[in-house]
Amino acid sequence: MNGKSPLEILIDEKEQINPAIILADELMRRAAAELLSVEDVAKAERVLEIGAREIEVIDVHRKAFLKSQPTPLSYVPYGF
Repeated sequence: MNGKSPLEILIDEKEQINPAIILADELMRRAAAELLSVEDVAKAERVLEIGAREIEVIDVHRKAFLKSQPTPLSYVPYGF
């Protein structure tokens, strides 16, 4: 972990909006009569692939976290 705490790692992560939320917002703003185009279906498939990869990454991190040994701190974290 390069000597970084879990909080520091989270802070360093790039912030992004879930692509599924963006796609859902776009689709909800359309008129009800509009059908999905081929491009819309392709975009939805890409979003689902991204989401599946993100779930896999989170699962890998969760499994690594569960395997890690607890480490006592020599100080009280800020906010406690």
